[in-house]
Amino acid sequence: MATGGYRATVLASVFAGVVLCAAAAMAADDYYAGKTVTVLVSSSPGGGTDATARLVSRFLPKFIPGNPKTIVQNMPGGGGTVVNNYYTRRAKPDGLTLLQDSSSALSTYVRGGKRVKFNPREYSYIGSIMRGGSILMVRKDARKRLTDPKAKPVVVGDSDGIRTWVAMTVWGAKYLDWNNRWIFGYAGTGEMVLALRQGEIEMWGTGNAKLIRDLQRDGVVDPLVLLTDKRRKDFPDIPTFEEILGDKKPSGVAWQAFKVWAGPSDVDKFLHAPKGTPASVMKTLHGAWADMVKDAKFQTEATKFFGEAWRTRDGAATAKLVLESTDASQEVKDFLFKIREEHGLPTGKKKKK
Repeated sequence: MATGGYRATVLASVFAGVVLCAAAAMAADDYYAGKTVTVLVSSSPGGGTDATARLVSRFLPKFIPGNPKTIVQNMPGGGGTVVNNYYTRRAKPDGLTLLQDSSSALSTYVRGGKRVKFNPREYSYIGSIMRGGSILMVRKDARKRLTDPKAKPVVVGDSDGIRTWVAMTVWGAKYLDWNNRWIFGYAGTGEMVLALRQGEIEMWGTGNAKLIRDLQRDGVVDPLVLLTDKRRKDFPDIPTFEEILGDKKPSGVAWQAFKVWAGPSDVDKFLHAPKGTPASVMKTLHGAWADMVKDAKFQTEATKFFGEAWRTRDGAATAKLVLESTDASQEVKDFLFKIREEHGLPTGKKKKK
């Protein structure tokens, strides 16, 4: 009787465990089944962040139990300030609103200012896609003027003047005597590419391999320098910015400030959920991300979008890099403020009268 009772208890426990596991699986399926996930995008349509969002929104739901529908909603402005402020204020931590963000938002956060009402150090990270580093290009007909102080300055164009690749143009002007001036206010990548083709701007950067190849093919630009520590395998002849600097590379606070501005490019395009999203939901999203990046069709499409140098990080690795990229001392922040002010770029602060 004792033995039979023990066996009955064990069988009951096993059965209960099976039921609980089945219930948990059904709960995961039920949670997203019939629902819609909104993917907010921190840039306008047509750019690298938008392309990443649309690629991920096509594939990720296939690996989420319940296969939810997705809606992509662009909210550009302020180097990610507009969408991040909205997201922090309005997005519920339920896994149904995600944000496809970019390294510009991290630079914006470090730059600070009264308009910044978000903290990327608190988000729940799902994963990130790195495209291999931004390549700074210059129009062929403007290249000689870049190193001629007597010539008309080469015009650098940007949407907000704070993207990570812009740091190369600023440090290039300060330490390599590049002959630059900056204009910003373009709505997005499409407008900047058109302005570059038309000669309205003469220097611009992106990590999008297809855009770079198209501009090269049409004889518009010369790729000049790369914003990573190692050369891209799909553009092996393009030197890194550190290579270009050589013995003129600054040290101390000046270089720390450059790394804080440009460093978030290593994170590049990242997907996250709001602070406080339940662990069970994050586990589902992390699992879906892991399955997505191994999918052969996703890999093929990603290579079409980003070139051969793209790679991914999981949520934990992305979160770690975000924390590292946004950890700046006040001395570094002050240096960033001064160098941006010196070159007429946004500082995030109002000038004292």
